[in-house]
Amino acid sequence: MPKARREHGLRAIESARRVLAVQTAAGNDPRRSADVNRARGQAISDGHRRNRSWAREHPVQRDAAWFQREIAPKLDGFSLKEIGKATGLSLVACSRFRAGARTPHPRHWRALLSLVKTSNRS
Repeated sequence: MPKARREHGLRAIESARRVLAVQTAAGNDPRRSADVNRARGQAISDGHRRNRSWAREHPVQRDAAWFQREIAPKLDGFSLKEIGKATGLSLVACSRFRAGARTPHPRHWRALLSLVKTSNRS
């Protein structure tokens, strides 16, 4: 089941990319309005600020291989909503993490480790 869920997530991401490509070609790209760009810029800026702050407080070297080995495989047992609630991240981001397409910033690893350790599903 975990492999099937990961493959489904990757197919969903690819499908969304195709839909956006069609919308962009038709001149109707929902990602490009001034309001959306302003909100995106603010969210990116806020995320970078939080990441820098976290890095200053946690100067220890972070190991992505550890995350991929110890946490990522166990995320298959959780809904996107549960992962999002634990991290405060969007469902899209959580989908990418659960599918193995992306690795979250290390500042989210503790929350995800707590999620997988406190559940009988992992």
